[in-house]
Amino acid sequence: MVTVFCARLGWSNMELILSQFQSRLTFGVQRELCDLVRMSSLNGQRARVLYNGGYQTVAALAGALPEDVEAILGNSAPFER
Repeated sequence: MVTVFCARLGWSNMELILSQFQSRLTFGVQRELCDLVRMSSLNGQRARVLYNGGYQTVAALAGALPEDVEAILGNSAPFER
């Protein structure tokens, strides 16, 4: 919305700067996680765990074995009795 405002005022430089931060602000994550959090089943915390586990893009995650993803996410969950 802010980028549209800037565009209508002719503030192209400001529009460009803000558009680079738009997805980060929408999802509330750092830049490297933006691709992963676009998936509806991932929040910032799960995306960070997968990113640190070697799955840094949606394409890499799509090619992963389900057992590997399960192990990474399972190891990150708090221990419960």
